Amino acid sequence: MLSIIIPACNEEKYLEQTINSIRSQNHENYEIIIVCDGCTDLTEEIAKKHTSKIIKLKQRQGPAIAKNRGAELSQGSKLIFLDADTHLTPGVLREIEKILEKRPNIVGTCRIKPSNKRLKHQILMLIKNYLLCPFGVSNGIIFCSKETFDKFKGFRNVKQMEDGFFIRAVKKKEGFKILKTPVINSTRRFDEIGYVKIWIYWIKKALKNNLNEDYDVIR
Repeated sequence: MLSIIIPACNEEKYLEQTINSIRSQNHENYEIIIVCDGCTDLTEEIAKKHTSKIIKLKQRQGPAIAKNRGAELSQGSKLIFLDADTHLTPGVLREIEKILEKRPNIVGTCRIKPSNKRLKHQILMLIKNYLLCPFGVSNGIIFCSKETFDKFKGFRNVKQMEDGFFIRAVKKKEGFKILKTPVINSTRRFDEIGYVKIWIYWIKKALKNNLNEDYDVIR
C-alpha cells in the first residue's frame, strides 16, 4: 500500500484540488494522511471531508516534523510526501509503485510542470528538471519505501531544506530516481515574490546555514 503524507499549513485554497488529483488516479491501494501544521484556517475541515487520518499540530512545527509525524501514522510499505499545492498527473502513483517494487532502496521525485503556463515558468521549470533535480532537489513530491525512510531516520529536524538533506543522504548510499511522469506545482510563490528574490533568499540561507526559521507562507 502507498501512504500519501501531506503536510499542510493554512492550505485551504489548495488542499482539496490536490486530494482530487489523488482520487482521480487509476489506483486504489493507498491511504491519505494529512498533517495540519498549526493551521488557523479551514484546512482541517477540508481534510476531514477526505480522510480520517489527520494529525493536528497546535503550533506550527515545520515540514520536517509534519512529514515525520505523518510517517509514524502510516501503514503503507511505500511512502509519498506530497506538498499540499502539488497536483498529481495521471499515472503517477502507478509509476511510483512500479519503481519502488524494482528498486525499493532508492528515493525519488518527479519532473515538474508549472500551474501557470507563462513562458518564464515553463523555461525555469525545465531548468529545475534537468539542471537542479539531478543534484538531489525535489519537486513538491518525494517517494521512498518505509524501510528506507526508517533506515535514514526520516527528515532532519530543520524548518527549511529538509527534503534536500534526506534525498541527498539516500542518493549517496542507495540511488535517486526522477520520474518522467510529472506533477504540477503551484507557481504562487514565484508570481508573488519573483524568481530573482527567491534565488537570492536561498543563496543567503545556504551561506548562513540558517535553516530553523519558518518559511514565509504565501497564500
